[in-house]
Amino acid sequence: MSQPSLPTRTRRLMHRLRLRASLWSGSLRLRLALSCGALIAVSVIVVTAAVLARGSAHTRQAVLDNEAASVDHLAVLLRDRVVRLQLALRAAAQPVDERVMLDREAQQRYMSQRQVLATLFSTIALVDLDGRVLVLRDGSTISHPDIRVGDRPYFHTTLQQARPVVSDPMIGRVSREAVVALTMPVLGGDGLVRAVLLGTLRLNSRDLLYGLGGADGSNQEVMQTVITDASGLVLAHPDPAYILRPIDEVPGLRVAAARWIRAGRPIEPLPEAYSDAGYVVAAAGVPGPDWMVFRIANTDALLGGVRSVVREALFYGAGVALLAMALLWVWVTRLLRPLDQLEERARALGPGGPPLEDGWPDAAGEVGELERALRVALHQRARAEACNAELLVKLRSVMSTAPIGLAFTRARAFELVSDEFCRLFGHPPGGLIGESARLIYASDEDYAGLGAKVAQSFAEGRPYSGDHHFVRRDGSRFVGELTGRPVDPHDSGAGTIWLLRDVTQERAEQRELAWSASHDALTGLLNRAHFERTLSLLVERNRQLERAGEPWPTAAVLFIDLDLFKQVNDSAGHAAGDDMLRSVARALTGSLRRDECVARLGGDEFAVLLEGCDPIAAERLAHKLLRAVEQIRLPWGERQLQVGASIGLVVLEPPLREPDALMHAADLACYAAKQSGRHAVRIAERAEPPV
Repeated sequence: MSQPSLPTRTRRLMHRLRLRASLWSGSLRLRLALSCGALIAVSVIVVTAAVLARGSAHTRQAVLDNEAASVDHLAVLLRDRVVRLQLALRAAAQPVDERVMLDREAQQRYMSQRQVLATLFSTIALVDLDGRVLVLRDGSTISHPDIRVGDRPYFHTTLQQARPVVSDPMIGRVSREAVVALTMPVLGGDGLVRAVLLGTLRLNSRDLLYGLGGADGSNQEVMQTVITDASGLVLAHPDPAYILRPIDEVPGLRVAAARWIRAGRPIEPLPEAYSDAGYVVAAAGVPGPDWMVFRIANTDALLGGVRSVVREALFYGAGVALLAMALLWVWVTRLLRPLDQLEERARALGPGGPPLEDGWPDAAGEVGELERALRVALHQRARAEACNAELLVKLRSVMSTAPIGLAFTRARAFELVSDEFCRLFGHPPGGLIGESARLIYASDEDYAGLGAKVAQSFAEGRPYSGDHHFVRRDGSRFVGELTGRPVDPHDSGAGTIWLLRDVTQERAEQRELAWSASHDALTGLLNRAHFERTLSLLVERNRQLERAGEPWPTAAVLFIDLDLFKQVNDSAGHAAGDDMLRSVARALTGSLRRDECVARLGGDEFAVLLEGCDPIAAERLAHKLLRAVEQIRLPWGERQLQVGASIGLVVLEPPLREPDALMHAADLACYAAKQSGRHAVRIAERAEPPV
């Protein structure tokens, strides 16, 4: 038999190839493999992308919230530093002996005693009313330079308004460097301004940033902290070259500067953070000195890790999808199980059914291939869930770098918590996940009342912030500053992001500072400033009653000056004098009602404000106080120390006098009591009605 010709063999080969292609294109195996593989690939990529997008958004918002909280914390620290510096100046600016204003040796002694103040400021100086520097201390060096600051605006403001001032940035006349000055009026014994005590901070030496929790720019490539005044001049920057330059010249702050200038350069105490032009910028105002704190971070440095995780997860998702398509092609060829068995097994899927590996029919052909494709799809879904769990672990790792506690709650239960948040409550990392939020609150009342406050804040479009009492795992308690922000303001079920920091010590220091501002440190009594404010309020309240035509209760002021106190100081020393003043304070308070206003005005002078007390009762009480002071016996060595008192009494009755006039009248009456031989009570003369 002859062989077919070449064209005939070619035509037969082409026919067999077309027939095989036709069979493959109509095969259920191929269609299932392609369709299921494509479905798995799309689902994996879409689910992965959606989860990553949501996680990235949460992480980005958490980073912004963290930056806002950090810059707010820096602003609070900076404000507290300025307050502490002003308090230090005020403590040093007590009434100054007139000799200090005239005698250089007295000035040397005065300045040499300001050791603590010299550690807080670059230079400190005592300036007279003409603006002449009497004495200056620069570190341990004390000098009398021929320098005048009378032309400085801050000096004029201090004299005219008799209040402390924080100056604008300027070039110092001593250091020839950029400085800011803090001033405090120095009062004489008569309460008038006698001089000005000022301290300067060198801006080039980072005095403003020193010790503010890493704000001194130790890692300038990642994070920078910049402080400006209200006009936009840079006061502090990790690079001294930017000091006193406009804010818009600082890299990373050009967009933020334009935004701030368009808003009118407000000094806002509430912090804000946003991402723009490749930087994350957070800003907060410092009320008082009217400064702004900007915190600049490179976006890639903060969020580059999250972006890398997103790219890696998408890459692996696509690879898993391709691998699934290849496995489906192999497994579909073994399918052809009975369809009814496959349907029964499919109905058993879900909660309560047999394990994923059990109960599948052992079929071949097309049905077997379909069965295996379904099993692969279920395994793929489990792997996707595992991938999501891994992403959540990475998100928790990002949260663990935050310096304050971060938590995400939904339905009043913790879903995500940072390591710092768990540490605050004594729990191991992740130990609060799944727990009820009630667990961390010290009382049911505090927890129940929080919900209404948070709902009101969110309804008003602002984050919630407040102090609450919390309880640790070991039962100890602390005060925490809690800040909350909704994930989606329009969806209450989306959850809430919380920031928490321990402010127990901070709040205690604030209470102690408030107490010191109104009390005498030696005796624990009220000080002169608080007594004068209380007297002024009483006078104003009685005037309002008088204008309304209503009667007002009489009151009295007692001015008490100790007798023979100087002999105690001279014979036994100042320590004995201090003990005697404390004994007198206890005697006075022990002889009065707990609600009476008792104050130490200074030195050995005391005052008592008796509200709702008629003249007869006031005089009787004054004699009682005389006896109480006279009965004091202070053991000192082998003898007992004692003092007496002279009291001036002025009654608050029509016509009502000014508070200063009342105190002056009481002082004159006390002087008259001393002139009469001490240990006496004298009543001030009644005020004459106005002509």
